[in-house]
Formats: sequence, structure tokens, C-alpha cells
Amino acid sequence: MKQKFIPAAIAIITASSLSSIAIADGPSFYGKANVSLNNVDYDGGDDQWELNSNASRVGVKGSYQVSEGLTAIYKLEYEVAVDDGEDVFKQRNIYGGFQGSFGTVIAGNHDTPTKIAQSNVDRFNDQENGDIKNVFKGETRASNIIMYSSPEVNGLSATVAIIPGEETGVNDGLADGTSIAITYKKDELYLALTNDSEVEGVDVTRFVASYVYEAFNFGFMLQEAEIISSGDEGSGYLFSGEYKLDDNIVLKAQFSNNDIDSGDKSQIAFGADYKLNSNAKFFAYLSAIDTDTTTGTQDDTAFGAGYEIKF
Repeated sequence: MKQKFIPAAIAIITASSLSSIAIADGPSFYGKANVSLNNVDYDGGDDQWELNSNASRVGVKGSYQVSEGLTAIYKLEYEVAVDDGEDVFKQRNIYGGFQGSFGTVIAGNHDTPTKIAQSNVDRFNDQENGDIKNVFKGETRASNIIMYSSPEVNGLSATVAIIPGEETGVNDGLADGTSIAITYKKDELYLALTNDSEVEGVDVTRFVASYVYEAFNFGFMLQEAEIISSGDEGSGYLFSGEYKLDDNIVLKAQFSNNDIDSGDKSQIAFGADYKLNSNAKFFAYLSAIDTDTTTGTQDDTAFGAGYEIKF
């Protein structure tokens, strides 16, 4: 199912960058601590309480003008383990590039356009057993990626990424992997169409939609994928939503199903956020993933309660 016609999607990279030349503006230091206490019950594995770090991170970003109409940008972001001493720092989105009226060009280690384009339809992003990466292919952060994002025109924007091969005799082309995305944003409507070709051994076509109506925020995703080495093909879908109960409380839920790889997977999750302000919140959620295989059904569940602090 290697797609030759590659329509795609993404809301573009926002960037900024660090440089000693940029002292006037100054580099911006930022981060997020997301810590939860989880009770996990995985068939054939863990059945215990855990303290999880949930992709907590620190980063530096900034930008400076190098000439009229041309801005240098960069970002250095690392995942940090706040719960234990193993793998304390892990690469996240790290890049340098340039921005102008022509658009944005970056190179480094970064989420693919397909991953970025899912936007906020994953209501339990980074949460144990709740993130859609547990169900869907295509949630890829690629090394050695070169990416161009166009300016937005009438709500439309596009991003094209190539991933050069760096394995001699195996993958040695300029674009052994490609990821392309097109997005449309108007008022409260967001649409995205994306395609990955040979990105980490998988071809993916994904459609994403979200719409905000008063206190409701609805999300939908439809995906087809093929594992190149085995030829296994499958399709999946996701429905998600949030309801803003008041200025502090947000209720959220999502359901997804996918029938590729190890078997038919269904994921359901419910949760609530209590916002203290724009940078801090408490949260709690319950998620379950059922996987049907040739040997039976595997049931994995997780309950989590924690907090998020942005800075």
C-alpha cells in the first residue's frame, strides 16, 4: 500500500531559536513537569503502582534576524525523567533552520508532519496506556529529517519532509522516507490530510478533523497503514471529545480501534482536568486497551492521577 499520490497535512512548525547573536531578545527557556501515580494491570506483565514522568521536558528556543526578511530559528528540547535516574535526558524536537516569507525550513530530529497533524484529537497524549501511539502507527519522531513548511494561505498550509537514508547499502537515498501533510484551519474547524511513505518501515495515510462548538471540542481521525516488511495492512479510526464544564473543569473521552500489527486493538479512555491556571492543572483518567490475537484477548488497563506544571 505504498502511496504514490501523497496528499497530506500539517499545521506548521512554530519555531524559535538560540544564538549568541540573539542576546537582545534572549533565548527562551521552557519546560513541563507532568507526573502521575498510575495503577497498571497488563495481561502477562505489570500489575502494580507506578510513578510516571509522562514525557516531562525542558528546552531552549529562540530566533534572531539575520537579514531583512530572513530569521534564523532553533529549538533544543529534551525529555527528562523526573521519577527515576534512568535515561534522564532523551532527545525530543531538536532543530535549526530559517524562516521568511517563503515559509520555514528546518533540519534535525523532529516529529513528522503526520504526527504533528493529529493536533489535539489525542486527548490523553503522553499518558500511560492512553496515548494513541499504543494503537496507531505513524506517531513518529524522525532523526535526520529535513522539513519545509509553507506560509498559510486562506487557512491552507502544507509541510513536506524528507528523511535521508544513512545505512550504506540499505538506505542511502536522499528521501528514503517522506512525510507530507496539508492542513486547513478556519475559525473553529481544523482539517488535515497526511501521508508517510517508508517512514520507519511503515506507510501511513491519515485524515484528521476537529471542531469546537461552544463548550464542546470534537475530534476524529481515520487512518490506513501498511507494515512494509510483512505486507500487513490495516485501518483504524478514533473519536474523541472534550466538554468544558466551567472555567476550571474539563471532561474528556476517546475511543479508537485499529486492526493492524499484533491484532485488532480497541482503546477507550475517560478523564477530567482541573485547571488551576493556564500553566498548571490536576488530572485523572482511566484507560483500557483490548487486543484480539490468535491466542485470545489481552486486556490492559491503567488508572492515573497527577499534575502538570508548565514553565
